[in-house]
Amino acid sequence: MLEKLYNRISPACCSITVFLDDERISEGTGYAYTPSGEILTAAHVVTGRFPIRRSDYTAPELKIFCKFPGVPVAEYVVVMCCPEIQVPGFTSTVQLDMAVLHPKVPFSHSVHWIPVPLETPRLGQRVFMAGYSEELRLPFDVDRLLSPATEGADAFRAAMEKGYQADMTGPLFKQGHIGNIRRIAASAEGRGTLECDVMYIDNAMHPGASGGPLFNEKGEAIGVLSQRAVTTVDVGKEGNIRVPSGCSVAISLLPLRFARVTFSTAA
Repeated sequence: MLEKLYNRISPACCSITVFLDDERISEGTGYAYTPSGEILTAAHVVTGRFPIRRSDYTAPELKIFCKFPGVPVAEYVVVMCCPEIQVPGFTSTVQLDMAVLHPKVPFSHSVHWIPVPLETPRLGQRVFMAGYSEELRLPFDVDRLLSPATEGADAFRAAMEKGYQADMTGPLFKQGHIGNIRRIAASAEGRGTLECDVMYIDNAMHPGASGGPLFNEKGEAIGVLSQRAVTTVDVGKEGNIRVPSGCSVAISLLPLRFARVTFSTAA
């Protein structure tokens, strides 16, 4: 079963690289959730930071490149980034670490994609994660061993910067269980209710995997990987430090319902 899941999910995962002018500001993972190549990812993958300001993802200098395995790199644009929930009693809105991207130029063919049934995640549910984590290394460290004087070295490194690692490694898969889940919700006047489940998965993904899919045993997406969970460790005289806890935080795809209502209302 796991091999079938990998073969189904892997081609739908893309490596995302974001540039502001000529500076690379962020890297992460995304996944297609429609045959036309619309992508779900984490909002902070688009902006390179969190919390997020609207100017972070509306700047005309922002360039987003997405690379699916075996498919040429494509430029994408932001359709939705970081929906917000206004919670009574909070001094500011709660930002949801999710973004939707569309290809700047439509694909001429259908792409591999992960269906999104918008199911409600369950406590204790067995789940899987996929992403281009920094744990992955190119075979034999060819990117590090390649001499700058070698013919084609600059072109190779330029390709790697735009996500061609996707062709050489594929995403890393891990599995775990939902160990904690909490729902936040708020009503938006005239647009229904925005809801989202925040989940803790009892396995750790690492930088680069942010924005990757959280999916069930059927190969259906139920969430987006957001960040590593952290905890506090006492280090004696130096006080406490924050370290990764061994869990991953993901958010459910329920905000897509709200986004669809918003898009259709705007249309």
